[in-house]
Amino acid sequence: MNLAESTKMGTIKATSLRKLIRPKWHRPWKLYRVICGHHGWVRCLAISPCNTYFASGSADRTIKFWDLASGELKISLTGHVNTIRALEFSKQHPYLFSCGEDKAIKCWDLEMNKVIRNYHGHLSGVYCMKIHEGLGVLVSGGRDCAARVWDVRVRKQIHTLTGHSHTVGSIVTQEAEPHVITGSYDSFIKMWDVGSGRCINTLTNHKKSIRTMVEHPT
Repeated sequence: MNLAESTKMGTIKATSLRKLIRPKWHRPWKLYRVICGHHGWVRCLAISPCNTYFASGSADRTIKFWDLASGELKISLTGHVNTIRALEFSKQHPYLFSCGEDKAIKCWDLEMNKVIRNYHGHLSGVYCMKIHEGLGVLVSGGRDCAARVWDVRVRKQIHTLTGHSHTVGSIVTQEAEPHVITGSYDSFIKMWDVGSGRCINTLTNHKKSIRTMVEHPT
């Protein structure tokens, strides 16, 4: 096969691939509602387990709760002294966890609307966190290049997962397994065993910062 034939075959394969992954047509999306209330950049959102309201965290250092159906503001919570970077609802308890650039992780009791626990240990801003419901632990990561595993009930740090050389920007937990996956600005993805606190796998396919990850539903 000469160069011209090889190029033609490559073009045919690329065209076939584009046809294969072309999405189905649907009606154009229309703007449904604009919700205003924050006085700074909105950095994070989280939907409640009951699916009736959602929370937003902002650079104005407040957490606001909004009615999912009407978009009305329900309540505002203050307590952080710097930008709020991540929010996480607990599925087992009426708790909301928040973290931010003030190095703080807070647990809010949503029945009393106040902070009941603070988790201290990060040396710089906390950018992400995730609850492992099966183990009852909270995993957080930030600019100190470490992911920290906390016992939610007693505010005790169980493990410090070190191995990244830059900010930990995203965390995913596997509820069926005692595993935590971290993505970092150093372009690496690492899988950790929560029981031993050791890295069991590292993915190096990315070339630039990893900002977010999601877990497949199955």
